[in-house]
Amino acid sequence: MVVEGLELTLIGMSGVFLFLLLLIAAMYIQAAIFKYLCITDESGDDAGDDEDLIAAAIAVKLKNG
Repeated sequence: MVVEGLELTLIGMSGVFLFLLLLIAAMYIQAAIFKYLCITDESGDDAGDDEDLIAAAIAVKLKNG
């Protein structure tokens, strides 16, 4: 019975490990595609930074009283 449990654990953990490897491979492939298409995550809009800081300051002030 213990051997069957260990076999089931090994099969289940192998499946999880292979799925995580698949996710890592997909992330590397996506990064390569984005690099090829010159897609970046930078917005290039610095005007919203001040508004974000003001909103954060107001939220902290309201939370702390």
